Order: sequence, then structure tokens, then C-alpha cells
Amino acid sequence: MAAEEKDPLVSPRGDFFHQGVITKLFPSNNTGVVRTESGRELTFSYELVILCGEAKSPLDLKVGEPVGYDLGWTSNGLRITKLKTYPNAAGEVDPAGSQGQRSQSEDLPS
Repeated sequence: MAAEEKDPLVSPRGDFFHQGVITKLFPSNNTGVVRTESGRELTFSYELVILCGEAKSPLDLKVGEPVGYDLGWTSNGLRITKLKTYPNAAGEVDPAGSQGQRSQSEDLPS
């Protein structure tokens, strides 16, 4: 294999995890939901998921956080069995520039 050829299984982040975003966390039920790149929502249990990367505890997870994940079959069906969190990029968080934080008066016609 030539050095310039890219492995089709490698994610854009350079690992072999599927990519998704945490959409919901339910600390009272010890569960959470990840939305996949295709839009499907998959659940995970705090007790059963293996964490790697930046998060050391399920309490370190945040809604909207991009994650890598691996799937496995459990007695409750297909579930996320491993979550990998990534370090935040310096320019990734910009609350002042986000679409939802603007004033509604900025959208009014002149």
C-alpha cells in the first residue's frame, strides 16, 4: 500500500471509532443518547459504557460534545459500549457567535 493512500476505515479524527454527538444525558437514569452521523440515535448506560479519551467519568460528558463510539449487542439490543471524548479545540467554542444567541431584532427587515 502506498504512503499517500488513506485507509477508508479511519475517521476524520484519525481513529477507528464511529463519530457522533451526545444529544441527551439522563443522570437520574444513568443513561445517555448519541446521534450518529446518519441521524440515528443510540443509547448508552453509564454503568456499561467504557470511557476513553478526555472524560474520566460519565459526569464529565456534556450535551453537544462530539464523541467517537463503538457498538455492541447487549441483552437490551444494540447499544454503545465504548465512548471516546476528544480535547476541545481552542477555537471550537464561540458562544457569542452562535446562531441561537443573537438578538431577534437583528433578523428584522430595515
